[in-house]
Amino acid sequence: MMNKKALSAFLAGALSVAVSASAAPAQDIPAGWSVDTKPKRAILTFAPEANGPRHLIVACLRDSDEIGIYSTGVGAPSGKPVVMLSMTNAGRRYSVRGEMGMDNKTNQPAFRYETNIDSRALSIFRAEFLPMLNGKGPLKLTIGEKSQDVPLAGVAEPLKKFNAACFGKS
Repeated sequence: MMNKKALSAFLAGALSVAVSASAAPAQDIPAGWSVDTKPKRAILTFAPEANGPRHLIVACLRDSDEIGIYSTGVGAPSGKPVVMLSMTNAGRRYSVRGEMGMDNKTNQPAFRYETNIDSRALSIFRAEFLPMLNGKGPLKLTIGEKSQDVPLAGVAEPLKKFNAACFGKS
């Protein structure tokens, strides 16, 4: 298991890569929903435009028992130590408390939530968060006073891969 400092450095790097545009073709950010999977790891993302900020990033790191939820370009900078990201769809609501900062690559406000997660908490996350991605949409992200609708068109195939890596027996 990663220690907290190593995890924070890893996830900060992953967030930086995930939310920033890159000139290198191998790191282009596609428009719409996408997923990056490795054994026992999955990162599900939505970017409204190619090489733009990612409005939603959900990282499931089963090999280190971590879940992260990130959003870039939706919230506003905040002096508060803790802010809430609420996601709603089809009458469901899922909220997490995290912190705001600035993404150094895009100079956009960035929300970050990271937590350790055991198998019971992972099953609760699966039961409460994932059904919102199966609704008709849109998924509404709200951070403070700012909201952004995220369309769910195109999420089905990346979500299948995310589910297999995050909740499967891999």
